[in-house]
Amino acid sequence: MSKLLFALNAILIIAVAFLFYKVNSLSGIASTSENTETSPKTKNDTAKKTIIPLAVGTKPTGKIAYLNLDVLNEKSLEVIDLIKEAKNRKAGIEGSLETLSMNYQKKMQEYQVSAKAGIASESEMEAKAREIQALEKDAQNKQIQMDNLTNDIGEKNALFQQTIKAFLVKWNNGKYDYILSYSDAVPTMLLGNATLDITSEVVELINNEYKAKKVPALKK
Repeated sequence: MSKLLFALNAILIIAVAFLFYKVNSLSGIASTSENTETSPKTKNDTAKKTIIPLAVGTKPTGKIAYLNLDVLNEKSLEVIDLIKEAKNRKAGIEGSLETLSMNYQKKMQEYQVSAKAGIASESEMEAKAREIQALEKDAQNKQIQMDNLTNDIGEKNALFQQTIKAFLVKWNNGKYDYILSYSDAVPTMLLGNATLDITSEVVELINNEYKAKKVPALKK
């Protein structure tokens, strides 16, 4: 039991850290050769996927820009909210796990003392055993909650990638032939002219879009 609780806690930490995943699938976005693309269906809600518009071929401009994914992850209001949500859910599960672990150890100790003393009746021992089994079942439920948290993070991260990609297709509209990506974690581009960095402009615009979508949701 204690090993299971420790494992759950460790995996939760990894799950939250996953939110810091760099959106590396954006690498190599060619704004002039994009095809309509959607994410794989999720088991929970396929209606939430973002439809990426079809990019229309335009006369080549010879222009190239790049997006700094590290800055995007750091300053995106949507990512900030996702991290906050995941941390809150993680903290809730951790609190439950801590209480569960303490109760389990207490019940196990009581059971072992009673069994060793041989004073408790058979019905009392069975009741204690059922209490322990209930705690073990609670631990299994925490495993399910952890799995759900991990899955939700993965789905929301994938949806965020689609949102950025769809935004770039609409926003670019022939401005650049290619929009590259940069990240310190995966430096596919070693050096870029700072004048080609469109990160600040893109971050401001996607944050404005996110805030516009968020306000109606808060009023519901």
